[in-house]
Amino acid sequence: MQFEFTNPQTDFERAIGGSFSINAFGSIHVGDGLKFREFLNRSAPPSRTTVYIDSTGGNVDEAMVIGRAIRDRWFSTSIGKYLLDPNEISNVSHLMVPRVWLPGKCMSAATLVFIGGKLRYFPQGSEFGVHQFSFKNPSPDNVSQSQVLSAKIARYIADMGISPDFLEFSSSVRSDTILLANENNLKVLGVATGGETDVDWTVQARGMIYARGERDSLYGHHKILFGYIKGSGFIFWAVIEAQGREDQMISFELVEIVLNGEEKRIDISDRCARVPSGGIYVNVFVKITETEARAIAYSTSVGVHIRFSSDAPVFLGIAAMTTAGGTEQLETIYNAFSADDLDESLPIAEDRPPPPPAE
Repeated sequence: MQFEFTNPQTDFERAIGGSFSINAFGSIHVGDGLKFREFLNRSAPPSRTTVYIDSTGGNVDEAMVIGRAIRDRWFSTSIGKYLLDPNEISNVSHLMVPRVWLPGKCMSAATLVFIGGKLRYFPQGSEFGVHQFSFKNPSPDNVSQSQVLSAKIARYIADMGISPDFLEFSSSVRSDTILLANENNLKVLGVATGGETDVDWTVQARGMIYARGERDSLYGHHKILFGYIKGSGFIFWAVIEAQGREDQMISFELVEIVLNGEEKRIDISDRCARVPSGGIYVNVFVKITETEARAIAYSTSVGVHIRFSSDAPVFLGIAAMTTAGGTEQLETIYNAFSADDLDESLPIAEDRPPPPPAE
């Protein structure tokens, strides 16, 4: 497999911090995993760079090594090739040098490279083909190797956060044929994400009980935590991938929890803590009242807006995360820890029913 890196071509492109891409094309051979890691060490692309794949497959083990390297670097994946427009490369008058996308194929083992992406795009005109992975020679040794390989692929798919239904889908196709999956197939299987993943809601217990919503998007990896600390009360905690904007996220005047789209705003500017973490994230932590806790627990979406002022038209932070997958978790935490004598007139999201009476 061959790898090519394109970086910003003009001062403007460098200033806005984008215009990075990697093309990965050709058959996947033994040693390509190491070759890819060495390529990354030389070119040093930033996180969130998109890797464009144009390959009919090859060595499965090497494909998984490349896929893990993509995930380790927080890259996205797409299909085809993304190239500088050869007619415009020498035209320095442009603020940005035009790029052209060429359609491509992602087949067989290359699909394992594809699922390494944090975000995974399926451009119109792409081809994504799957089949069962096995050794062609049906000798006892190769049958055993096929079983080991299947277990490794299953582990890899799970590690990438992809539904095991994808392996079942691939395994349903004979190894000597290819099934072309469409975009809808891939979205249902969670293989194609587009610009953001679904919000994953879970309940955690680490020094406190909390519900956590987590999502990847073009604007970063974000988490929202809603929980209760004994002796302190309800808390709200946002973990925001800063993408180089730590200073603005810490210094901008206005910080708001935004509920139900932008229907309800809770101003926490004067009482929240904003703390950078690891050079990647900014943490926003605040103790909230039971009234605010109830509004969050019964909201249809929740986000965090950090703005220069109330008049600023754009924000940093977290766009609305749907609570649809975390309804039970959020409501249970609120109901378990709220005061028995809490005023029933406290606000509840209008399009959600009130909590059931205690039994």
